[in-house]
Amino acid sequence: MQQRLYYIDFLRVSAFMLLIVYHASVAFFPDMKWLIEAPEGNATLSLVMKFPRAWRLALLFFVSGMGTWFVYRRCRDLSFLKGRFLRLFPPLIFAMCVVIVPQVWYERMYEDGYQGSFLTFWLTRYFTEGKYPEGNFTWAHMWFVAYLLAMTFVCYPVFRLIDQPFMKPVTDWFQRVAASAWVYLLFLLPLVLNFALSPIFPRQTNALYNDGAWFAVWASWFGLGFLFARYHQALIGNIVGLRWWSAASAMALTAALYLFSWTSAGISIGDYETMTPLFKTLLMALAWSMILALCGFTAKHLNAPSVTISWLNRKVFPLYIVHQTVVLAALYYVLPLGLGVWAEYALVLSATFAGSFLLAIAAEWLPGRCGLLVGLQPRGRPLPAGGAETQSTRGA
Repeated sequence: MQQRLYYIDFLRVSAFMLLIVYHASVAFFPDMKWLIEAPEGNATLSLVMKFPRAWRLALLFFVSGMGTWFVYRRCRDLSFLKGRFLRLFPPLIFAMCVVIVPQVWYERMYEDGYQGSFLTFWLTRYFTEGKYPEGNFTWAHMWFVAYLLAMTFVCYPVFRLIDQPFMKPVTDWFQRVAASAWVYLLFLLPLVLNFALSPIFPRQTNALYNDGAWFAVWASWFGLGFLFARYHQALIGNIVGLRWWSAASAMALTAALYLFSWTSAGISIGDYETMTPLFKTLLMALAWSMILALCGFTAKHLNAPSVTISWLNRKVFPLYIVHQTVVLAALYYVLPLGLGVWAEYALVLSATFAGSFLLAIAAEWLPGRCGLLVGLQPRGRPLPAGGAETQSTRGA
C-alpha cells in the first residue's frame, strides 16, 4: 500500500514559516545590520532568534533534499535536470527582475533618502547601477533558490553514481551508520568540508561564486536529506527511536551556545561574526540534532493527512518568493509611526503574513502557466515533497 510521507510536508511548511518569522524579526536586532533597521532594536528578540538561526537553513536544505529524491525517483535521466531547472530558474529570474525590486526601492528611500517613484527606480536605476550592495541588482533572499538550483546540478552526477551496483558497499555502509547511534556523527560531513574550504573562501557571502565553504555546508545538508529520503524505510525507525536523545542533545548544545557565546562576549568560543572552529562545531552539531529530533517527532506523531498542511504546502513557495518584499514594505510604513519596538514588531509580523498569504492566494488566478513564475505548480500535479513510501511511519 502506497502512503505519502505527510510529516515531510509538515516539516517543509514549518521550515518556511519559521524563515518568514525570522526575516520579519531581523530589522529589530540591535546587533545585526540588515536592509532596513529599526531605530530601536530589542536585544531579547535577537537573543531568542539566535537559536533558530543556528538550524533553520540546515533544515530547509535537508527537507529540499528529501523532496528532490521523490522527484528523482520518478525520472533519473536528464529530464530530471530539465524539470528542476523549469521549477527553480523561472521564479528566480522573475523575482530578481520584478518581485525583489520594491525591496531595494524601499531600502533606498528609508536608508538613503531616495525620492523617486517605484517605476522610475525600476526603469532607470535597478538594472543599471551594478550589483547590490554598491548597486541595486540582487537576488536578495532568492539566493536560497539559486543555491538549490546549483547544487541540484552539482549533485546530479553523485545521484547517478549512487545508482550504480558497484556503489552498493558504500550505500550499505551509509545505511548501517544512519540506522545506528553513529547517525549523530554525520554532521561531520558539512563541518569537515567547511573547514577544508574556509582558507579559500573565508566569508559567508550568499553570492555563490565566492562562497564555496558555505555552499559545501548547504549542499551537505541537501545531500543528507536526499539520502535519508532514498533509504527512508531502513532509517526512519532509528530516527524515531532516538528522537528523545536527539532533543536532549539539541537542548544541551543550545545551552552551551547560550552560556559560552550568545550571552557572553563570545571571546572563548566565537559567535556568528567570528566563527571559530569550536563555534562551527557546536553550531552544526546543534543543526543536525534539531533535524533528527524534528524528523523523529513529526514522523511519529504528525504523519497523517491534513487539509491545512496540504493547502499550505502548495502555497509555501510563492509565500517564500514574496515574503521579504512584504517585510520591507511593512517596515517602511510601520517604523515611522514610533509605536515602540514590540508594537512595531507585532504589526510588521502580522502584515508580513497577511500580505504574503494574500499575494500567494492571488497568484492562483494568474493566467495560463504564469503561476510557475511565482512557484505554483499547475493544478492536478501534486508536490513531491512527501513522496510515497511502501510503509507508514506512524507506528514506528
